[in-house]
Amino acid sequence: MQKQTFFAYLIFFLGFTFQSSAQDTHQAQIDTLLDICYERGIFNGNALVIKDDKIIYSAEKGFTDASKTKQLDKNSIFDIGSISKEFNAVAIMMLEEKGLLNLDDEISKYQLGLPEWSHKITIKNLLQYSSGLPLVDWENVHGDNDLYNNLKSLNALEFEPGTGYLYSNNNVFLQRRIVEKITGKTFSEFIKLNLLQPMGMHNSVIDHQYENPNFVRGFNSDNINDEKLELKMSGWVCPNISDLAKWAKQLLSYNLISRKSLHTLFETYSNDSQSPLGNGKFVNGELVTYEHHGSSLNYESMVHFDLQEKLLIILMTNSKSLKISEINEAIRHILKDEGYEIPQKSVYLTIREKTYDDVDEGVAYYKRLKDSSLDTYNFSDQWELARLSYKLLEKNQNEEAIKILELLISELPIKSEETLEFIGSRILEENQVDKSIKVYELMVAEFPSGKSYSGLGDAYFKKEQIDLALRNYKKSLQIEPENENSKKMILAIEKL
Repeated sequence: MQKQTFFAYLIFFLGFTFQSSAQDTHQAQIDTLLDICYERGIFNGNALVIKDDKIIYSAEKGFTDASKTKQLDKNSIFDIGSISKEFNAVAIMMLEEKGLLNLDDEISKYQLGLPEWSHKITIKNLLQYSSGLPLVDWENVHGDNDLYNNLKSLNALEFEPGTGYLYSNNNVFLQRRIVEKITGKTFSEFIKLNLLQPMGMHNSVIDHQYENPNFVRGFNSDNINDEKLELKMSGWVCPNISDLAKWAKQLLSYNLISRKSLHTLFETYSNDSQSPLGNGKFVNGELVTYEHHGSSLNYESMVHFDLQEKLLIILMTNSKSLKISEINEAIRHILKDEGYEIPQKSVYLTIREKTYDDVDEGVAYYKRLKDSSLDTYNFSDQWELARLSYKLLEKNQNEEAIKILELLISELPIKSEETLEFIGSRILEENQVDKSIKVYELMVAEFPSGKSYSGLGDAYFKKEQIDLALRNYKKSLQIEPENENSKKMILAIEKL
């Protein structure tokens, strides 16, 4: 009996020792990863890793602002960008569960003083960014009143509600106004009383609170602080890292809203669009992973929750590098004892300002960097140049955007076709039809294929240039006779 007890104890001890040793190794590897990322200038922020409800790694790397005189600590409060939009989405579902609204309600029901188009838009459209509301004209907005007045004077939507996707904060703004109309409280009051205080999120503030000593300033790679942000739209929750962990765990434990409501918030307009909660992966009807990335000015955050592995990773930075996703991926590989790559600096962030001012100077700067700093920057990631092209299209610098795509094709020809198709379809979904045509025309010229001609056909069809659409669909079928989209669209045209 004593011998059995001894062996049982020995097995337990050896198992515990092995587990502790593996955890120590993982901690050291994650710490080394983040130290190198800090030295490379791609991570200045806080990190938290929780496994099986236990903190296995927590660290603060860097400083609270560009002066680099005060180090970050566990109480540091960050702007989390679009992750904060989860709070208005959850507020909407809380009211829906109480029977105070229905997602299929037209927003005109809530007497917001909006034009006739408000009779077409539903609350669900707002949640899924399929309302047709335009992008916010941030340069001419100086507060909630300006946002509201712009909407009240808006004559036409970008597209019919439910027929497209446009990631516009006007949708978020109106969600918050609906919460106010129903509850009789300001949105910030509702969030404090019904979410932050009950959850014990005492280290969170709403909107930038520069007088709070824990609120950190964003700064860029040239060590220049962001200017103090004018409050152009109110209602943004800014937490510290432990509060954000509380939020993620409570949300995904169905303690805030029901399973049905949570799953509803993960529904998207299309496979290429975001849900109100970022991205969720389901297997057999069960949520298995949740991931949400947010950024604002030089703030950037990411939450990754693997429900099967009971793994939560949170990264928050006040010096955006656009490498948080890669750092998150490296941490996950470390925890699985797999090989991983340490991220390199962003080409996009480094050359974008020069490119906005002069695209030829931007291209020249790219080539100089490649000659001098090949090991420092990631020149093999096609999305660096793709993101720059997309931003140029957003700024209506269309010819400059095409020049960047031409650079992409010359630099990474194998990866370019898929990238052009993604950009072309994405901006077409956003109803930027003429811009989409330019991208697809480049794709057809460089990569003539069934899908490129079919994509160009879709763009012309949306522009109601039916003859050009039909010509491109037929060309698509000459190259790829089994192209289902082209066959379907030709049949649709014949019925017109």
